[in-house]
Amino acid sequence: MRMIVLEDEPIIRQGLIHKIRSGGLPIEIVGEAGDGIAGLELVRALQPDAVMTDIEMPGMSGLAFISEARAIAPALEFVIVSGYDNFDYAQQAIRYGVSRYLLKPLEDQELYETLSELAGKQDAGQALERYYRELRTLEASSREALRQQELTQFLQGEDAAIADERLQALAAQSERFTAAVLLLEPFSLPHGSFLAGEEELLSFAIKNIVTEQFEVGGIRGVLIHHSLHRREFVYAAGLSAGQDRAAVGQALERILYGIRSYLKLQATAGIGSLVGSLPRIGEAYHEAKQAARGAVLHGAGRYYLYDDKARLPNRKSILGDEDRTLVSAWLERREADKLHRWIDRRIGAVAQDPASVYVQLAWFVQDLFLLYHEFMLTRTEDVRWTLGEMNDVEQSLERMSEWRDAAELLKRLTDNVIGYLSHSGTLADRDMMEAIRGYIDVHYGEALSLQSIAQQFYLHPNYLSNRFKEKFGVSFVDYATAVRMKQATALLRHTGLKVHQIAERVGYDDPAYFGSVFRKTFGMTPKMYREHPPHES
Repeated sequence: MRMIVLEDEPIIRQGLIHKIRSGGLPIEIVGEAGDGIAGLELVRALQPDAVMTDIEMPGMSGLAFISEARAIAPALEFVIVSGYDNFDYAQQAIRYGVSRYLLKPLEDQELYETLSELAGKQDAGQALERYYRELRTLEASSREALRQQELTQFLQGEDAAIADERLQALAAQSERFTAAVLLLEPFSLPHGSFLAGEEELLSFAIKNIVTEQFEVGGIRGVLIHHSLHRREFVYAAGLSAGQDRAAVGQALERILYGIRSYLKLQATAGIGSLVGSLPRIGEAYHEAKQAARGAVLHGAGRYYLYDDKARLPNRKSILGDEDRTLVSAWLERREADKLHRWIDRRIGAVAQDPASVYVQLAWFVQDLFLLYHEFMLTRTEDVRWTLGEMNDVEQSLERMSEWRDAAELLKRLTDNVIGYLSHSGTLADRDMMEAIRGYIDVHYGEALSLQSIAQQFYLHPNYLSNRFKEKFGVSFVDYATAVRMKQATALLRHTGLKVHQIAERVGYDDPAYFGSVFRKTFGMTPKMYREHPPHES
């Protein structure tokens, strides 16, 4: 708490200041004066939290000072120290809201209690103010979050008539529109000068860079921070006569440079086509997002323009008749190596063409999946066993960070098809899920994962997961864990192996993680289980 002391007798004033400073309370004396007029100047200049004042002072009395000081700083606290035990003075002091009226000579204990109460009141007041300030901040944050959610829905085309004042102003001032999407590469905090938990501060810094550079370029717009994809920022840009996508691109180059230089983050941007009305900005947004996927082919850290060749509503297959014949023949002959090399060549050619766009890569992956699907229709009871579904392929495409990921995806599907064809007779008389369960029962001590088992049996991981749960009523992971825990209890009961050795035997490289899973399963540590094993039923 910041305090000033007013007393016309210098010796008494210094004595008061000494007592306050030596009391050990969180009170800082920031000023002192010998009269009320000088005291008012201190109140204006120093903005204290409290004033200790005498009543009888030259020029302006303490009560007159309090009256005028209250007008300057309504929240100011006052303590009167007076040699006059006068009821009228005390009554006036109460009227002015004085906290305490103390009589000279002061008792140290009385002064300490008064100041302690005042400091506590100040702390409580500051805590309350902080609480209200946080509430106001939360309210403003909630309003902005709701606005960003509505703007995100607007981009998705869910509400073309959104009543946002900034969008309405943009529509009135602009002739044409486009969308620029900024996608940050994955990062984690702490990062650079940003600490853990400072996501909002980092977002604020990014927004500042984006809005500043578009303003420098004279491009009006509304910045939208995607409410679900938090690494995605969208600038709905309104262009006037003479402005085109090149101006948007120049601003994006400066933005990408700023994010890379000042925030030490990598980002990629995309620009959609020009549209004639604001309600169509959603089209430009989806195009811009697709354009930004050019980073998969040509690298991050730059912006990509949406290309009209990506707009082919009735496109033909990327694969010609010769391709289809060749691929089918290799599948029939189980020639995985030739297929792998062909996939690398085809995808590599797309990646090395500077004019290629992301959808060309996506179309190739989708078309080869469809060819594999067609090939397997007459060779298996359910194609999903080996290939999964188109939705799985599309999700894999969305997660890709570079074009080589697409090649690896297609090679895995190739291996699934050829592996299934090569081994389909070995399990002809057995249920596939029973075979997988039996494999877990025997190989629980190995590094089991859904991916590795799917690869072992030439199945698609998603389909394996769903079918296993349907068959046994428990997930693959939970079943493997149950088998491992059962074996662990047997080793704890019947061997003298150490806990870390048991962890290794049942497939856990990390003893601490093994202990955590064991405790979650049985409600006790492995050591406690060994010392007090439950009765076997």
